[in-house]
Amino acid sequence: MQDTIRLKLLGVRGTVPVHGEQFRQFGGATSCAFLQAGDEAFILDAGTGLLTQPVGSFFPDRHHFTMLLSHAHVDHLMGLPMFSPLFDSEGCCDIYLKTRNGLSAQQQVEQLIAPPLWPIRTNAFKGKIRFHDVLPTFRVGEVQVDTMDSIHPGGSTIYRISCGDKSVVYATDFEPADDNPEAFCEFARGCSLLLLDAQYTDEEYLRVKGFGHSTISRSIAITRRCGAERTLLIHHDPNRTDSQLLEFEQAARQEYPGISFGRAGEEICL
Repeated sequence: MQDTIRLKLLGVRGTVPVHGEQFRQFGGATSCAFLQAGDEAFILDAGTGLLTQPVGSFFPDRHHFTMLLSHAHVDHLMGLPMFSPLFDSEGCCDIYLKTRNGLSAQQQVEQLIAPPLWPIRTNAFKGKIRFHDVLPTFRVGEVQVDTMDSIHPGGSTIYRISCGDKSVVYATDFEPADDNPEAFCEFARGCSLLLLDAQYTDEEYLRVKGFGHSTISRSIAITRRCGAERTLLIHHDPNRTDSQLLEFEQAARQEYPGISFGRAGEEICL
């Protein structure tokens, strides 16, 4: 196994997908990323970004994927019903989603993929689909996956994927109570790459406190405290234009040089 991690962002928009010239640089698709860790292929969330690139272009000759879902809100599941590998009889996908409100992973997915909201259920998939609850820690092959609960209405899961001495922390849909959430900072301490929710400005947050998302300024402070080598801020507000994000990014880099705003299509090798 090679101790390397390669990641490609496919969707970094929060809440709903958007389109138009003013969203072209950062993209308008909702949450999804492809991640190769050693010999294992992962998909982080299944928003509309899942449909923007053929999976084989990033994982050539792959039929087995592990999908880590943070939670079952619609913007993180929109791409799943039309993900072509699930309809491939040679395909195999292990889907992890934490049991919440008494609903298993499959039951939560079928809140969306079932009549009357969708014409088929998950039993229409032709591939081998295995649903799993999320444990505090588990392994996928030789890759270590650690988890913690996020602060988000209805619950969400934060993942840390570790391969050798490299690690990625995926922390979308996270509303920390202050600039120093000790449990999270310890969980993310020293990670190679941190993908961190930063949907709101401080002014906006006054109107949306409790919606389950962080602010740009708070996420910068958290990045500094947990010592991430590199941070990409994600889950951009659907109304945020490219010009606004570029302005916010420039200001953020003056505070912490290792921060950027995630762009759909961006690829990182650790």
